Parts: sequence; structure tokens; C-alpha cells
Amino acid sequence: MPTTERLLLRSWRPSDRAPFARLNADPDVLRFINEGVPLTRADSDALLDAIEAHWHEHGFGLWCATAREDPDECLGFVGLAVPSFLPAVLPAVELGWRLARPAWGRGLATEGARASLRHAFGDLGLQSVISIIDPDNERSIRVAQKLGMRRGADHVHPRTRRRLSAYEIFSHDAAFSPEPS
Repeated sequence: MPTTERLLLRSWRPSDRAPFARLNADPDVLRFINEGVPLTRADSDALLDAIEAHWHEHGFGLWCATAREDPDECLGFVGLAVPSFLPAVLPAVELGWRLARPAWGRGLATEGARASLRHAFGDLGLQSVISIIDPDNERSIRVAQKLGMRRGADHVHPRTRRRLSAYEIFSHDAAFSPEPS
């Protein structure tokens, strides 16, 4: 399981379902996701089931992000996923992050995303990774830019019809120093 200076990215536990549901019920967290509609507990649990199924199917996925000093507290997720919701970008692997509001503004998304990119380009041997970001989501755009990602083509979500931007980084452009363990 990857660690960073402040984060532990680990597998999901049953005890993570309640805090994950709380963050998914927060309208600010979901502002640019799911048409801004907060998830019900059942929808959040179904999302976590899908995250776990993705791990079993692909051998990689979205980790539960926790603070290293409190590995039992789920702050949200960071990791990699196949963005099957947007067929126009396939085949691709997406780098994603979603953290609870108390974790915002501290660089944790960037820190966890860097660890995920090291995993993508090192352990998995991927050549490129994308992030699908709503063009109004300035916070996520800043994370992508800090990672060295560049904006590529825009795509229309097939269900919501919203325009989404694809940010991309290639393995040869990613220069990361190892994080302390």
C-alpha cells in the first residue's frame, strides 16, 4: 500500500462505508460530480461496491485515503480507474481523487495523486494517465496542473450532456522523486 509523507493509501474496510457515505452526501464535495446531487447511503454503498469490483477486475483501483497518523479514518479516495462512464476516452486509465471537506486545501489530493502516478507509471507500466475534470472545478484543475498534467480534448458526458475536460500526463513527462515510506 502506498504511503506518502502524510497519507496511507489502503484497501477499503467495512468501517469506511459510513465516512464515505458522509462525504458523498456533502453537496460541496459532489458539486461537480453526479450533476451536483449528493448520494444517498445506498448509492454511496453501491459506489464502494463498484470500486471494490474494479479492484478485482483490473488489479488496480481507487484506494481509501487516510492520514498516516490515523489510518482508521477514511478521508475519501485517491487512485486509478478505467473511466467506463465516458467511452470517448477509452482505452484509458483515469487518476481520480475525492476527499472530505476537512481534508481540502492541505495538498493531500496532490500528494495522494502523485503516489498514484508513481504506481501507474512504475508498478503498472502505463504510458499515460488522464483525469476527467469539470471545467468549472478550479480546485481539481489546480491539482492536475501541479501534477504536470496538460489539458487535452473536451468530451460530452453521454448521460448528463455536461462538457468535461481530459487532462493527461505521459510517463516520460512525469518526473517524481520517491516519497518517504
